[in-house]
This record gives sequence, structure tokens and C-alpha cells, in this order.
Amino acid sequence: MPKKLVLVFLWFFLAPISLAVVSLLFHQNNKPIPKEKFLPLIVSETVNINHLEGQVLGVEIKDNRPIIIERFLTNTPLEPYSSFLVDVSDKYNIDYRLIPAIAMKETGGGRAAPEDSFNAWGFENGRTVFSSWEGAIDAVGKTLKTRYIDRGMTTPDEIMPIYAPPQLLTGGKWAEDINSYFSQMNSLE
Repeated sequence: MPKKLVLVFLWFFLAPISLAVVSLLFHQNNKPIPKEKFLPLIVSETVNINHLEGQVLGVEIKDNRPIIIERFLTNTPLEPYSSFLVDVSDKYNIDYRLIPAIAMKETGGGRAAPEDSFNAWGFENGRTVFSSWEGAIDAVGKTLKTRYIDRGMTTPDEIMPIYAPPQLLTGGKWAEDINSYFSQMNSLE
């Protein structure tokens, strides 16, 4: 009991002294900073770039579709054309996932396309030869628009009977795969 009494006495004696010392030190070190020591705030309109992961910092990405397509087409010949695929889809007012999904179904995103044909979509069973990936992407977009979308065929199930008629005999695997690729792209958002 006497130890507790001594501790309580010390607490009431030392606590006010400690507070007084801290208060005194605080007031001595709390002098205003001269105006000369303030640095002007410089606002820059440049964009900071994080080169470690290639992400742009300080800029809001409003259209992530090219990023989704790029991720979907990783390690394929079409990967560098992700933004162009979205631009062509917008140009022809078609679902941005359709052109890459068909390319993935027909040739694994161009990996199994005949050499130097730039035909990742199986046009004419792979016999069509395009002059470049850009030309091929635009031609495919235009074809999908004029031969399918403009005629009311907007889903893979509606496109399949004309685009891949033999698939009707196999139960519609082509449309199932295209829809599966759509889901994969949706999961990349």
C-alpha cells in the first residue's frame, strides 16, 4: 500500500512540472517563419510518367478499351494494334470486342495466320491476303459493318451462320467461343 501511495504522490507532483516544461519548450520553438523562407508554389501542366509500369500518373483514363484489348491480345501479333482496333470499331460503330474476339478464335490473335497474309480473321478460309495489319483491321471492321451489323446481325449467334456456316453443324461452337472471349475482355476491365 505505501508503494501505491508514493506513486500517486509522484504522479501529482511530476505531472504538472512535466507539462510546464513541455509548454515552455513549445512556446520557445513556435516562432513564426519569415516570409523569405517560403518557396513559391509552381504549378506545371506537364504529365508525370511512372516508367516502372508504364502508367500515366495524374491523368484520368476515360477510355480503358485499348488497355482491355491490349491485355486480351498479349503476346499476339495484334497486341500493338489495340488502340487501332478500338478506333476502327468506333469508326464502323461495332462492338469493340468483336474484331479481336474473331481474330483470337480464328488464328489465336494472328499467331496461326498464314505468313505475311495479315489475315487473323480467317477470311476466305485464310486465303485473303492483306497488305498490313492496319489495312486488315479496317477491312474486317468495314466487312462486319456492311455484311452483318447493317443487316441486323449484331451478336455472335446471329453472325455465325454467315461468317462460319460449318459451325452450325457442330452446335454453334464458334459463337460460344466468341461470347467466351467477350466475357474474358469484360473481366479485364
